[in-house]
Amino acid sequence: MIAALLNFLFIILLGIFIVVGVVAYKIYRTFHSVKKQFKGFRGQDNGNGQGRQQYQQTSGDDEIIIDRRTPDEMNRKIFSKNEGEYVDYEEEK
Repeated sequence: MIAALLNFLFIILLGIFIVVGVVAYKIYRTFHSVKKQFKGFRGQDNGNGQGRQQYQQTSGDDEIIIDRRTPDEMNRKIFSKNEGEYVDYEEEK
């Protein structure tokens, strides 16, 4: 009788432990996901030692925008030399 009661209590405690573990893991994964989303930039190695940056942004429509351009592509001028006029700004003193 006492052995059956102890086995029953052990099974209940084991079940509680598993439920608490699963809930804690889901909370951890949620915070980890949110942290990664707010971080925005993350480095990626493309095999030759040069890291690529990936920028992820969420718009108001729950639409995710991912930019996988290389740093050179991101810093390139938008307009080519034959399109319009590009003037460097110089401050006068």
